[in-house]
Amino acid sequence: MTTLPRFPRELLQASKSERLAYFSDCTVVHRRLKEAYDNFVEAITNPGGAALVFLFGPTGVGKTTLLYQVMKVLIEQNLLAMALDPGFIPVATVEAHSPELGNFDWKDYYKSVLVALADPFVEYKLKTRSSRTYGSGKEQHLAKSKANLSSIREDVEYTMSQRQLIAFLVDEAQRFTKMASGRRLQDQMDAIVSMAGMTNTLHGLFGTYELLEFRNLSAQLSRRSIDIHFQRYQVEYAEDIIDFKRVLKSFACQMPLPEEPDLELHWEYFYERSIGCVGIVKDWLTQALRKALDAEASTLTLVHLKPYAPSVSKCMQMITEAIEGEKALIEDETELIKLRQKLGLTAISSPIAKEASPDNMANSAQTSKTSRKKRNPGERNPHRDVIGGTQNVS
Repeated sequence: MTTLPRFPRELLQASKSERLAYFSDCTVVHRRLKEAYDNFVEAITNPGGAALVFLFGPTGVGKTTLLYQVMKVLIEQNLLAMALDPGFIPVATVEAHSPELGNFDWKDYYKSVLVALADPFVEYKLKTRSSRTYGSGKEQHLAKSKANLSSIREDVEYTMSQRQLIAFLVDEAQRFTKMASGRRLQDQMDAIVSMAGMTNTLHGLFGTYELLEFRNLSAQLSRRSIDIHFQRYQVEYAEDIIDFKRVLKSFACQMPLPEEPDLELHWEYFYERSIGCVGIVKDWLTQALRKALDAEASTLTLVHLKPYAPSVSKCMQMITEAIEGEKALIEDETELIKLRQKLGLTAISSPIAKEASPDNMANSAQTSKTSRKKRNPGERNPHRDVIGGTQNVS
């Protein structure tokens, strides 16, 4: 059995805030996180003409953790190139802000992008676009025009191109969907795809299942995007239960307490109130650890956990949204049949697979077996007699 890493024992002598910060900063690498990470890295390494990578999953599954892990690795891999070219930034990220008045605020978004790209003239570009001299002599004066949305976008595209980004990552990207109409929803995505193309920069959009609204707004968008599903752990699968328990064990090993808590003992309680999302578990444990440290407890118990457990009503809302999102990603056989009909193909989902399926092979063997005619003793098996010659008799 693999030995799990544990916190440094000298940390027990540190202050409460230092111990809490240590646990808060630690990341447990687990199977679902690794799967999503590998798929995302593969997508940005080999996009195949895609401009966008959608990474979606239930709230609290760990999407932001994954985003920062991708950033960390890309920066570490490009340290030498960054040293040789101070203007080069391999990756940058912003969090899409939730709109206050119902519609997504592009000007606010562009400002965040310029800040993320370390543009030193952000405020100037947002306030003024150009200047013009009026009058002559003593009456001469300089008037500056206000920046409009298109001019700010040009600045963003120019700066992004100069930075030579490998990828630009947007967290909470489902907030792009906050628009008044479906038509404007497509405009949102067209703007992002256009920016990705103009700057030759792959955009990664991290968000909840609300991002699914964007996937098939148009054939062009479908062709230029890659979908990655960051899944939660589900009790329907034995492997998921094992891995979920291992996650709890890993967190327990990283808790700087005199006695290691037995979190696995309460795995069903953790699953019930996290719906199988590791990010929710981590936030919950961080709050409980703070309470345990304040109480100078030797270990973490249900006394510390229960006050911070997500309520049943919240869990019901989360699992309802998660199941709806998961269902939307299931490829329905009826839709596949419709697709094949539109293409002029047969309604059979896969002729080759159908012929080679175990059931079909078994049916074929059974048919062959039952089709053999019983014969009386001494009756010859059917065969073609030789004509115009002699038969060899043994």
